Amino acid sequence: MTNHNPEKAGRIADPARIAHTSQPGAAGTVAPEFALSPDPLLSLQPDGTILSVNQRAAEMFSCHGRLMIGAHIGAFLEGLPDTDAKPSIARLMEALSTGDGTPIETVAHKLSGDSVPVEITTALHHQGDQPIIIAAIRDITHRKQNERVLTKAKEQAERANVAKLDFLGQLSHELRTPLAAIIGFGEVMRDEMFGPMGVKLYQTYAADICKSGRQLADVVERIIDVTRLEGRMAVAHTRTADLAEIVDRVLATHAAAAAIQGVRLTHNLRRGSIPVVLDDETLEKMIGHVVENAIKHNRFGGKVEIAGAVQAARESDAAQVLLTVTDNGPGFQTDQLRQLQNSIDSNQHQNSGGLSLCGAFLHLIGGKLSISSAPNLGTTATLQFPQRYDGRWRP
Repeated sequence: MTNHNPEKAGRIADPARIAHTSQPGAAGTVAPEFALSPDPLLSLQPDGTILSVNQRAAEMFSCHGRLMIGAHIGAFLEGLPDTDAKPSIARLMEALSTGDGTPIETVAHKLSGDSVPVEITTALHHQGDQPIIIAAIRDITHRKQNERVLTKAKEQAERANVAKLDFLGQLSHELRTPLAAIIGFGEVMRDEMFGPMGVKLYQTYAADICKSGRQLADVVERIIDVTRLEGRMAVAHTRTADLAEIVDRVLATHAAAAAIQGVRLTHNLRRGSIPVVLDDETLEKMIGHVVENAIKHNRFGGKVEIAGAVQAARESDAAQVLLTVTDNGPGFQTDQLRQLQNSIDSNQHQNSGGLSLCGAFLHLIGGKLSISSAPNLGTTATLQFPQRYDGRWRP
């Protein structure tokens, strides 16, 4: 006897074609098309009684075809999961009776005691007034094995990401403490808080120490953000917050950098006007990335304006918040703007500063970041995100 693997046969036999080109034989006989089919086929009465079986089906169940005829299909197939009061076999027969070609996954039990996962497609045929179910069966053992391998690999990758995130979180904590001391003592020396240092060059070196310390701290935070967002594992501490307060904290954080650049920071948000329910700490950090970018690429003596509004909900969609960060800097050329937007949309973190991080976070909560700009007219970054966020990351 030649072994046959239905999955290697390519396309499973079409039960609808066989149903329309053959009549199921009487009990104990097999229609010619059944015998010639490379796939296991059988015909059933609506109550599940087996009418005919081809050789491939007999081989699959390790049972002689004549012994199967007249038996109930429930003796050879496992029922579907029980989700209501209906027995599992009754649910299986209900699915088989539809005859619409929808694949049905279940388990086939061989006479030897072994079990194999199978996929069944059915078609309905009428022999006079009697409806007949034509069922084509495929062994999907290899597919299920591949699914298990992929699931295991995914779980291992997720565990590796969790371990990496834990390591980077610990590394961040270990670096923050000495960096805070370096920056703090550097500022003390730079500002000569306890008296003159004597040599002016030392004060310059202290300023360089402070600047380098802050840059290193920013790099550490950026690494943590990238890891969290790319791994889709950032913890969403969803809670009610006031958007105006979030923006106030962002502007206070970047006030010193704006002063050095001579950039004026303003916003039009009124306290309590736009309440939001989301991870306000992460949102504050993401808005900060955009504001930092607007300051960095602005001209000396320029300004950065932040405006916010709520877009009314549409049907099933939640209300959206539109937050714009506008600067009057040199702006971007068309090609530069297209490249920047592409890097944001594709979550590429090179050459786009914190904008791609902001775009990645907004994507995870069902929002988006868009950039508009024109040469010598400035740039506007628009953050769109749901006013109420359910805490689940979007794919």
